[in-house]
Amino acid sequence: MNKVEQETYIRLSAQRALLGHIPPSLRMATISIVNDDIIWECIFDKEVTEGDMELLSIAGTEILSDNNPPFDIKEIFKVVPFPEKQPREYDYKVYERYEGQYDL
Repeated sequence: MNKVEQETYIRLSAQRALLGHIPPSLRMATISIVNDDIIWECIFDKEVTEGDMELLSIAGTEILSDNNPPFDIKEIFKVVPFPEKQPREYDYKVYERYEGQYDL
């Protein structure tokens, strides 16, 4: 599989893995590939609960299982309270909560 195909496959894998695994406090989920690592970053609106981390770790495991070695996954969970702007340092956004109605 070439680089473009791999990146497309991993994005689709992440979107599929999120089905049924999105807690209300999730603002954004991104995915990047750095060397042999899949970087799975989830940005929350408020303090991350154990249940929220569990849901998104399950999604991360599903992403990893969809992709052949040599990949490993690094999960990053951050809190960026609304209305602070979300970070823009990622390769692909696979989920973003609609916040337009709350623009200040």
